Amino acid sequence: MNIYIRELGRAYQRTGCELIYGVDNFYETTVDADIVHLNWPEAFYRWHGMGSAEKRAERFIGAIDKYKNKGAKIVWTVHNLTPHDHVKSGLDYDVYQSVIERADIIAHHCEKSIDLLKAHYKVHDNIENIVLPHGNYLAYPSGITRKEARARLAIPDNAYVYLHFGAIRSYKGLDSLFSVFGKVNNPDKWLLVAGNYQGITGKGAWRDKLLMYWARHWAKRTTLYLKNIPSEDIQIFLAASDCMVLSHSRGLNSGVAVLGMTFGKLIIGPKLGCIEWVLDAGKNISFDVNSSDALIKAMNQAVNYDGKEVNKVNSSIASEWTWDGMVKKILEHPLVRARTANG
Repeated sequence: MNIYIRELGRAYQRTGCELIYGVDNFYETTVDADIVHLNWPEAFYRWHGMGSAEKRAERFIGAIDKYKNKGAKIVWTVHNLTPHDHVKSGLDYDVYQSVIERADIIAHHCEKSIDLLKAHYKVHDNIENIVLPHGNYLAYPSGITRKEARARLAIPDNAYVYLHFGAIRSYKGLDSLFSVFGKVNNPDKWLLVAGNYQGITGKGAWRDKLLMYWARHWAKRTTLYLKNIPSEDIQIFLAASDCMVLSHSRGLNSGVAVLGMTFGKLIIGPKLGCIEWVLDAGKNISFDVNSSDALIKAMNQAVNYDGKEVNKVNSSIASEWTWDGMVKKILEHPLVRARTANG
């Protein structure tokens, strides 16, 4: 299960809530919920089910209406403004708008998310918008040393390692990172790319695939680990790195940024939505999105940061972003309190 859903669910359970997970259970007619907490709406009609996406979307919205008619409060956490792989889809726009119209509470991971959502959709004044910092990833195993991690990955001790972590998708700008890496003025530089390669498609796909091939077979001072990474092994890549690089061309939130903060890493990332908020909360470097020169400058600056100081600041801040805190704010909201008190 997605660790975000797992940790959020565990936080609900610690309050005494009875929890029901999953798309299939969502459609069970015997379920009578006080709260329906939606995260990624596209999971219900893009990732699961039979028939056309349009029919699945219609069924999804119909199910929300049934819960509302029974008195359930609908909570939606905004992770994206559109599904990553369907940015210009009219269907997805309509589904997101329908969720907004039915939501009692919309949760955001930073204040800017509220404004961005209102710029993309019609958000009525009677909808409650609340801000909940993205929970940390202290649940992941940790403890491996830098030396041990680098030995596992065959990375020299004296290398300065820039880590690009997480599922590799076109909007994450790995092609841009490859393009600028050679221009970074750091003789000890090393690029570590770790995450499942999901196959870049669409315009520019062949160029991106050639870049991946080049990086795998010819690039010096580059390590590619293009696989799903088990939870217990995530610590290896974080411990082996000096900083983390997010080269997104678009986006709203990034669990990877919160992951980097949790492990006390310096993060280089774009000025985008809540990603920028996460970076500004700690000791990190932000750059203008889609600017190669700005990314190069940021990567050059990284070597001047004190790793121990960064680790202390970022890990301390991330420790305050708890899943229990997120759930508490939802459950203590007057709308939810009134429903659960009567339920």
